[in-house]
Parts: sequence; structure tokens; C-alpha cells
Amino acid sequence: MNKIRRKIWKYHWKIIRFAKNHGIDLKIKLDIPSAFITGSIGKTTTCRMLAFILRQAGLKVALSTSQGTFINDTTIRIGDSSNCKYASYLLLDKSVQAGVFELARGGLIDQGVVFKSCDVSAVLNVHDNHLGLNGISSRSEMAEVKGLVALAAKKLVALNADDPLVLKLVSLVRAENICLISIDKDNPHLARHMLNNGCAVYLDEASPPTIKFYKGSTCIGEIQSSDIPATLNGLFKPAIHNAMFALALALGLDIKFEVIHEALRRFVSDDEINPGRMNFFNHLPFKLLITFADGPEAMRALTEYVIAQNISGKKILMVSASGDRLDSFLYNTGKVAAAGFDHFICTEYDNLRGRSALKAASLVANGLLEHQVDQERITLVASQTEALKTAFSMAKPGDFLVIESYYGLKAKELGLLD
Repeated sequence: MNKIRRKIWKYHWKIIRFAKNHGIDLKIKLDIPSAFITGSIGKTTTCRMLAFILRQAGLKVALSTSQGTFINDTTIRIGDSSNCKYASYLLLDKSVQAGVFELARGGLIDQGVVFKSCDVSAVLNVHDNHLGLNGISSRSEMAEVKGLVALAAKKLVALNADDPLVLKLVSLVRAENICLISIDKDNPHLARHMLNNGCAVYLDEASPPTIKFYKGSTCIGEIQSSDIPATLNGLFKPAIHNAMFALALALGLDIKFEVIHEALRRFVSDDEINPGRMNFFNHLPFKLLITFADGPEAMRALTEYVIAQNISGKKILMVSASGDRLDSFLYNTGKVAAAGFDHFICTEYDNLRGRSALKAASLVANGLLEHQVDQERITLVASQTEALKTAFSMAKPGDFLVIESYYGLKAKELGLLD
């Protein structure tokens, strides 16, 4: 993207911010197939899955996430870009044919949605991840923020029918279609919605577990969860959830089911296609998983997966705490991880965000200590770099080392994967 376009973008964005600050609703029109995705957890993987599907359909895709901005395989920016500002930057490239934009809490509070509308949108869930920040003190208030994304879509909105706060957003929807997503095929909200000819995606746990998409009483298509590599043979539920949303949004963008099916069969959650999210490395003497699991809900799913693994050695977890999270959030993260591992390295991000050193990590450790984890099984390490080095030095042949950190792939830079 040339310098002139960058200057135009910066000038244009200043006008938008000036208008917003003076109560003027100045919106950007999207002229390409577009998707907005929000939620507390799972946004980035869902965005990457949908972008992957659209690329398999032959489109040149602009993607903005908490990890950066991208146009197909080209990285435009590294760093948190989960807001309209950075999404709009990608539109300066006139060769872009579709856009997939992660819109997180911070950007929604600061900027709102500056686009007139999108074609499809999704609200994945509402958890406690950012309560206490920016004046948001309850899940209900957080749901209102994320409801801006549900409000924006014209064609289809995908909502988590297993989350009561997300389900309430139905009243805001102006799109032609609502697609309810559920891990439970017996969810009563799904049944009522389908009786009214509504769209639904659910997981049928009958052998073999299968994702099914219905329009009313008609099955449009189905995919065995084990056919999607990111689900780890159907054992990792969050990836199944991500795939269900990506499927619904792609269908809402008029992508053929066969193309979606084939794309999901090719979507591998490795450090190239989905960096930092359930990335396995098999060339070391021990089994290594690098991932990000922000909070109790994400940590519970990760722990359940690890418990199911047959490992000859020890299961070791490096868990990272963010200083801007509530005390209860950090404590409960430790609580749900307690049963899954033999040793824990509790650390925190280098930006302490107002806390004293090791305070956030200690709160996670307290959750472990109060749930049958002995002190000798816990190691506290202040910095991410030292925690990574400690974790890799601790892992022995036959062990399973899980690195839970937003910056887990820093292990590459440190030469720990060599």
C-alpha cells in the first residue's frame, strides 16, 4: 500500500474521530462481502477459519484480528488490530474482495462500529475476561457492547444459543436471517427457531459426532467434527464451536457448502495458519503445545483436552496471567487447571497493568493451592522470557509441556524450538 493511500487513510480516520467526538454519526460504506466477529474468547480462530474458507472460494481476503492485519498471505501490521480503525485501513487496497474483521471489546467501546453495515456477523460468547475495564462491570453490560456487532449485519447474524446473554441479542437483530449455534442438539431455543424456519447449526453427539446445518426442517449439510483437523479428532470443543460459527457465516456469504466443507478439512491449527492457537510441535523429545486460553472457560476446555491425553511422563503447564483481570478471574483460572497437570509454572505478562510484580501470577497460584495442588508443584516466575526458559528446561522426554501465553511463540525467537 503506497504512502499516498496511507496519508488518505490517516486523514480520513481523523475526520471520523472528529465527527464521533461531536456527536456526528459518520459511517464508512463496505462494498465487499464482509463479516464482523466478536465475543470474549474464540474470535481470532473463528476469523481465521472464515478467512480461510473465503480464500478457498477464490476471494482475496482482508483480515484484521488481535494479532494484526493481513491480506491473504501478506502481513500488513503486527499487533492488536481488532477494531474498525485497522479494518478500514485494509479497504484502501482495492484488489480486496472480502473482509473478515474481529471487533473486540476495547475497539467497540472506543470507536463503536464506524461501518454502515456488514453482510454477516457473529457474537460467540460473553464471559468475564474484561470486566472492570472502561466502566463495564457486569456481563450484561458487556453483552450490550458486543450487541453492536449483532446490530450491524444485513444478511445473517450467528448467535450462541447456549449463552443466555448472547441469545437476548436476538431482539437487536435487523438482518434477514438469524442462525443459532449450539453444542447441544436438544437446546430448546434451537427447536423453536427451526420450527419458524430459522437457521441453526448444532453438534449431534451421536456416533460419529457431526456438525449439522439446518434451515427449518431441511438439512443443508453436515460435517463430521473429526474431519476438521483443528478439532484434534473431535476432542477439542472450542475448535468445533469456532467451525460451527465459521460455517454459518460462510453460508450467509453465499459460499457453497462443498467449498466450506473442503476448506474446514484443510484448516490446520498450526503456527502458520492459526499461530499461537493450539499449535503442536512434534520434533522435540517431549510433546509441546503452544496456545492461548484466556480465563476459566478457555482453561477448562484446555484442561479437559489434556486430561484425555495418554502421556508416559509429566504434564506441565506454563500459565500466563494478565494484570488487568479481576482477582476472581485469575483465581478461577488456576482452580479449573488444577486437576489437569503435574506441575505448574505461573507467570504474568511483562506489562503488569497496575499490579505489583507476581501479584497476578500469585492469584492463579492461589487457585491451584486451594484445589489440591501442593506448593512444591508450583513455580512462580516473573517474566515471560524466564518462564519460557524454565518450562523448556523442566520438560523431559515423554512429558507433555503446554505453554499458555499470548506470546507463546516467542519460544521460537529464544531458540527453544531448535
